[in-house]
Amino acid sequence: MRWLYTIIYTVGFVLLSPAFLYKMWKRGKYRENFWQRFGAYSPELRQRLAGKTATRCWIQAVSVGEVNLTLVLIAALRRRWPQLQIVVTTTTSTGYALAKQRLPAEVVLMYFPQDFPWTVRKAYDLIAPDFVALVESEVWPNHVLEGARRNVPLFLVNARMSPRSARRHARGTWLFRTVWEKFALVCAQSRDDFENFQSIGVPNLQLTGNIKYDASLPQPGAQTVDAAAVLRELGVTGKPVLVAGSTWPGEEEILFDVVSEMRAKLPELFFVLVPRHVERTPEIVELAKKKNVAMALRKGGEAVVNPQCLLVDTTGELKWFYDVATVIFVGKSLAGNVGGQNIVEAAASGHPVVFGPNMQNFREISRQFVAAGGAVQVQDRYELLHACRDLLADEALRSKITAAARGVIEANVGATGRTVALMAGVLKM
Repeated sequence: MRWLYTIIYTVGFVLLSPAFLYKMWKRGKYRENFWQRFGAYSPELRQRLAGKTATRCWIQAVSVGEVNLTLVLIAALRRRWPQLQIVVTTTTSTGYALAKQRLPAEVVLMYFPQDFPWTVRKAYDLIAPDFVALVESEVWPNHVLEGARRNVPLFLVNARMSPRSARRHARGTWLFRTVWEKFALVCAQSRDDFENFQSIGVPNLQLTGNIKYDASLPQPGAQTVDAAAVLRELGVTGKPVLVAGSTWPGEEEILFDVVSEMRAKLPELFFVLVPRHVERTPEIVELAKKKNVAMALRKGGEAVVNPQCLLVDTTGELKWFYDVATVIFVGKSLAGNVGGQNIVEAAASGHPVVFGPNMQNFREISRQFVAAGGAVQVQDRYELLHACRDLLADEALRSKITAAARGVIEANVGATGRTVALMAGVLKM
C-alpha cells in the first residue's frame, strides 16, 4: 500500500504547497538550504558526510521545542558513546535556525526530506545512519519503510499520541500497522500516550517518561541572552513582570486588556510578550497601537519612551525571559482549541505558571502540575485576570506554587537516561 500513500501524499503536497511556501516566506530565512528538502545537497555537505569512520545516528526534530529536547538527548547519547557521529534534521526554518545556533560544532545539521520515496532514499544514501531517532510524532511512512528496508534500527523517542491521532491511525490501519511494526522501540512520554499507542496495537512499546522534564533543567553553556539586561535597558528594574509565552492569535488582545485592567491598580506592571510565531510581529504591533500600548521590540525598531510592554520578536529566547518573570502565562491554551504548549520549561524557571483550558497536547503534564498545586489553570479571560492579580499581589502564594512545581519536575526527571539505556539494549552497543 506504500504506493497509494505516496500518491495521496503527493496530491496533498501539491495542493498545500502554496500555503506551505507562504508560511515559510513569512517566517523568513527559508532560502538557506531549501533544496535539501528535495534531496539536493551541496558538495560541501556531501564531503563532510563522506567516509564515515564511526557509528552514526540520525535524529529528526521537527521544530524549536523538539530541538531543545534533542540537545539533551544528544548529550546523553555522547556520554554513552563518545565517538558517536550525529546528524540532526529539522523541518521548520525556525527549528533549523535554533539548531544552527545551539548544536555542538561536530553535529551535522540538515533539513528533513519531504516524504517522497526518492528524496528519502537520497537522504539515507547521504547520511548512511546506523540508527535513527525520530522525536515525538515524526512518523513518516516512506522514511520509516526506507529505514526498515536498509535494516536500520528505528526509534520513536519521547513519543506522543493524542486520542484524536490514535483514532486517525486506527482508520489508516492498512498503512500504519506496517509502519509501526518497523520500529525497534517506541518510547512513550506519558501513561496516556502509552495507552493510546497500545489501543492501535503498536508493538515494542515502553513507557519512559517525558524528556521535557530533563530539558527544563539548567544546561551548561545554553544561555543565549541576558533577559534582565534587556529589561534594564528599557528602564525596567524592581518592577513586577508578567511574561506571556508562546501566545496564539486571539490571546494577545485578551492579554493587552487584562494587563490594562491590572495596571489600573498596579501601574508599575511590565508586560513581556513572546508570540508562538515571530512572523506575527506586524499584526501584534498594530494591535498594540490600537490598544494604546507603548511597546518596544526586542530586535530594535523605533525607540519607545517609558514602554509598558516588550515584544520579543526573536526565536529561541523565551526560556531566558521566563527567568525574569514574576508571573508567567503560557499561551496557545486560552484562545482556540489548539492543544496548548509545554509548561515544564516555564515552571522550571521558578515562577508561578498560569495557562488556559486547551491543553490537549499536554494533558498529563498539565494535570500533574494542577493536581500538585504547581500551576494555575484558568477557563477564560475573567479567571486569567483574577489569577494573575492574586499572584502578583501575594509573594507567599507564588512561593507555594513554585515549590510544588519544583516537586513535580524532580519527580519526573530521568526519561533521557531510561530512553538511551533502552536504545542501547536494542543496539547491543
